[in-house]
Amino acid sequence: MTHSPDPDSAADRGRPVLPGARSVAPLADTDLAEEIELYTDVVVAASESEGPLPEVELDRVLGVDGA
Repeated sequence: MTHSPDPDSAADRGRPVLPGARSVAPLADTDLAEEIELYTDVVVAASESEGPLPEVELDRVLGVDGA
């Protein structure tokens, strides 16, 4: 027996299917992309370091001014 999608189902209309679930805001892909880029930069810097990544170097990679 095959199942054909119900055109009236909540999932097919793009609405949440979990009871009580509400969509507050759409996912901000640009924010996610920036987070992934920062994470990648830290991983690359750590992999190139001879030992633990010094805090000064971590701040530089993240673009943070040291205290």
